[in-house]
Amino acid sequence: MNENTQTRNDVSYIWTRFNPKWALSGVLAGIGAGLIAIAVGAFLSMHYMFREAAYPFKLIGAVWFGPSALNAATFTPGGLAGLATHLSLSAFFGFVFSQFVPEWTKKRILIIMGGLGGLAVWLFWSTMFLPSFNETMADLLPKPVSILLHLTFGLSFGVLIVAFRKALVKK
Repeated sequence: MNENTQTRNDVSYIWTRFNPKWALSGVLAGIGAGLIAIAVGAFLSMHYMFREAAYPFKLIGAVWFGPSALNAATFTPGGLAGLATHLSLSAFFGFVFSQFVPEWTKKRILIIMGGLGGLAVWLFWSTMFLPSFNETMADLLPKPVSILLHLTFGLSFGVLIVAFRKALVKK
């Protein structure tokens, strides 16, 4: 089915089209939302949990370097690997989201779907898969904080993809 015969109620767009500007909007929104979520995590870590702003980076970096990543200085390879891993996964989420959700979706729906997507990432990624390869993070990150951070990611993603769509796609 080509684009000329597609309707807005037809989901074949998932398989039959690729809009580079919409995909870029998703990737940029994912990276931006990842930065916002990890900044909130750093704030919570600094003021309420671990008393160190870089701790979220090192928790994620523990997947590559094990628990020893937590004992190192702020931005050693563990912290940098954690940041790179987090932003890569955030960009991947944005790309996948842009392929499954069409660019003509209403703003409010994009924000709601972003929030739901963040919660879905928490449910499947953080509760099902994370404990199998990053036991340190699974043990140390409280579930309510994890839910809050993933919801923050999803909602900020929804807002950012609307902004990037306006800047990149709807010119």
